[in-house]
Amino acid sequence: SYPPEEIVKRVKRSLRQGVREIWLCSQDTAIYGWDINHNLPEVLRKICEIKDSNFIVRVGMMRPDHALQIADELAEVYSEFGGEEHFSRIAENKPSGGCIFWFLHLPVQSGDNQVLAMMNRNYTVEDFKHVVNIFRNKLGSKLRLSTDVIVGFPGETEEAFKRTLRLIEEVKPDTVNVSKFFPRPRTEAEKMEPKIDNRVIKERSRVMSELALKIGLESNRKWLDWEGYIFVDEKGLKANSQIGRNYAYTPLVLVNEDTLLEKFVKVRVEEAHPTYLKAELC
Repeated sequence: SYPPEEIVKRVKRSLRQGVREIWLCSQDTAIYGWDINHNLPEVLRKICEIKDSNFIVRVGMMRPDHALQIADELAEVYSEFGGEEHFSRIAENKPSGGCIFWFLHLPVQSGDNQVLAMMNRNYTVEDFKHVVNIFRNKLGSKLRLSTDVIVGFPGETEEAFKRTLRLIEEVKPDTVNVSKFFPRPRTEAEKMEPKIDNRVIKERSRVMSELALKIGLESNRKWLDWEGYIFVDEKGLKANSQIGRNYAYTPLVLVNEDTLLEKFVKVRVEEAHPTYLKAELC
């Protein structure tokens, strides 16, 4: 792991160059610092206490078993340095330091503990649910939860797949990234049996994707008529469309002839779709 002081130094340098959005990324962000007697909540706090500029921080993917070991402390830091009020202060350029997006990317991969064991994941469905509950109890319903699911892993029975469906129905992640199992060369999974027929994998992917879109729409509807600030950080696919994120990292699409990139703007949500919101400038 990079030492905390090195990360803070890099962040300060980026802020001096005009950067407003910082991403902390790794294969498993939750395990940051364990090799050098530090942890993720500690370095997040140090980053957000930088007073040279107002900025926002996106925390990357975490494995459930590792996130569980820091979940209480991490949720506390999210609460202290995140949320709508803090985000609004940054948008209005009031002294604030850093603000953490209320966004949690926690891949579960399967809702069946036996499949997770075959995947050699070293965590359980209960571990995943425990972390989610800690964050939701601390931050409320506006936390944006993203997870990943693999369908068709060798040995995944129909009942195991149904358990994954039931888990997603129960937890209701805002975003579910669905992947079809593919045997990567020279991996243990490539040799595992029984293989799942490709037609079965495609059907499971279809069913899971439909459920993900249904839950995504339900989740996004809770933002209808919401007014608040977003940070515009991406060009849309259609002409004059631009994409911004609110304090919970929810994607909002704006159609505007003026370039709003790298700006905070106040919007009102007009439409909810399964994967995004459509908003208008206030």
